[in-house]
Amino acid sequence: MIYQIDQSGKIEDTNKITIIAYANGNNKTLSMKAAEKQKMLNRMRIMDKPKKTFIFKAFAGLVFLLLKDEDVDEVIIDKEYPGHEATIKAILVRLFDRNELNPPNIGFALIGKKSKAHKIALETYRGERKPDIKVKAEGVLNLFNLKKSWRSSSEGR
Repeated sequence: MIYQIDQSGKIEDTNKITIIAYANGNNKTLSMKAAEKQKMLNRMRIMDKPKKTFIFKAFAGLVFLLLKDEDVDEVIIDKEYPGHEATIKAILVRLFDRNELNPPNIGFALIGKKSKAHKIALETYRGERKPDIKVKAEGVLNLFNLKKSWRSSSEGR
């Protein structure tokens, strides 16, 4: 079955919540509060210099956390970051492989406002529906082995 995935509230908008949702007949949502995104992105930014791919890693990490317990054959992800689909796909495949899970076929397309995934993500973003999963910064940082060095010597000074 094909899973459609959409995001409401961009990851880089650190003053707003981010919701990632899927729909395929069933649906599921994941949320990350603004403060948690700030922690996560600050840590990822430090560890990712000079590549600056941390936004794509964060997005792929959240998508992985949403899908990891599902039996997924194929996903279509909304084109949230045009031109960076290959990077996001490579990160996702690595996360599935690292966790000894079979990666689904991953594609990207404009999902559109009529999509059930878009509707569910937006309802959750607006607070009209509760998220199924709440993710903290550590949840994503652990995926990339970044939690061990949560604070660098330059942070907190």
